[in-house]
Amino acid sequence: MAFLQEQAADIYLFQEVFGDLDPTLEKRYRSRQLLTETLGLKHQHFAPTFLEEVDGREIVQGNFVLSRFPLQEVSIIHYDVPFQKRENVRPQFPFTPRTLHHVIADVEGKPLHLLNTQGIWGEDGFDTPRRIEMAKTIVREVEKAGSDPVFLAGDFNVVPNTKTISRIEEKLVNVFKDELKTSFNVPRKDLVRDPGFATAVVDMVFVSKNIRVLSHNCLDVDVSDHLPFIVEIELP
Repeated sequence: MAFLQEQAADIYLFQEVFGDLDPTLEKRYRSRQLLTETLGLKHQHFAPTFLEEVDGREIVQGNFVLSRFPLQEVSIIHYDVPFQKRENVRPQFPFTPRTLHHVIADVEGKPLHLLNTQGIWGEDGFDTPRRIEMAKTIVREVEKAGSDPVFLAGDFNVVPNTKTISRIEEKLVNVFKDELKTSFNVPRKDLVRDPGFATAVVDMVFVSKNIRVLSHNCLDVDVSDHLPFIVEIELP
């Protein structure tokens, strides 16, 4: 929370946010509420993605956008597994529901399409038919924006040099392209079981060509098992 407050961002895009509001639950299961209260931003939108069983009860988890600017929902799209309770065992992780979350921010009278996603998980970050279809879904959603500026970000669960990502790059600019060795906070990962984390970039940011990127940084800080991205943009 302290790290997020220090950034004082206009817009935050989160994935894997618990959305329960029950005050008797541990804080981590009320992260949507606590993020809203702590960051003090007026506008929010939550995309329920799946249910997770915790101590005998089901708690919703999903993608979350917090914004200084008003937000309007466009769509919440489940890629190929519908909203349901996830099976929280590794062999079933690929079939955990995943979503593409699309809202429009009204930035002082200018529309900004925000696409926030967590992609289909797998034992590796390479192309699969399901991930190719995921990319097609993302491209269709980008096309809905027409000539309006688009900002797409999240954990794609797939590495850059794939057909999946190249399909997105046909439409948008990959902001961190070829700059990162990994997007994981490696000390939090089990490199004995999964050595690929040390050299995998699965978190990405894309912008439409009419957006000017003023600065972009991937910070090596211990706030998650992934590294946070900060991007400053100028709208047309």
